Amino acid sequence: MRDLDIDTLAADPWFATMVAERREALLREARVELLAAGARIYGLGDPPNGLWAVLEGQVRLKGLSVNGAELLALIVRPGTWFGELSTLDGLSRPHEATAFGSARLLHVPMPAFARAAASQPGLYRDLGLLVCAHQRTALRFIANSIGQSIRVRLALALLRASVAGDGSVIIRQDELAAIVGIARQTLNRHLKTFEREGIVAVAYARIRILDLAGLHGIATE
Repeated sequence: MRDLDIDTLAADPWFATMVAERREALLREARVELLAAGARIYGLGDPPNGLWAVLEGQVRLKGLSVNGAELLALIVRPGTWFGELSTLDGLSRPHEATAFGSARLLHVPMPAFARAAASQPGLYRDLGLLVCAHQRTALRFIANSIGQSIRVRLALALLRASVAGDGSVIIRQDELAAIVGIARQTLNRHLKTFEREGIVAVAYARIRILDLAGLHGIATE
């Protein structure tokens, strides 16, 4: 694994604050995997296959609504770990995870994590803290969505989904509509308003943020 990969992982608060011995035990058991665009990492309902982190590229986590519609649950970017819930409780995967574009991932398979945790039992607490961190993020998202206008929710969704340093959001409008919790037609009207205001430029499966400060202003209205 490259030194740059360590720097990428260290940018994540969970990994950065882990005790050094436990961090090293985890990395010793990890392996780097290269995935082609669209490659499935695991499927909804699959048995757990370990802990993952994104080194390069993106991973999309998707679930299903009660009526069977596909929902984009999370965009996972470099430095972020995922797959911790099933790794901890041993139950089936609650989401599907796929590579969005080509990706380099760090993988700690279940037997490998068990070996690391046998030498460093505190890794189970670390994994529990990662579950808690992601749960708190989800709860904040739900709390922030309740009572907020569509305009504010859309701005927040675009900010969360944007690629650092690029200003691009690579996402289909039906995926973005599901995140905001509105119909696609309603989303389209609000995106056109953002375009008229010079906040974004909309293209096929991509939205470019033109006025980041303006978008932050909308998100805090």
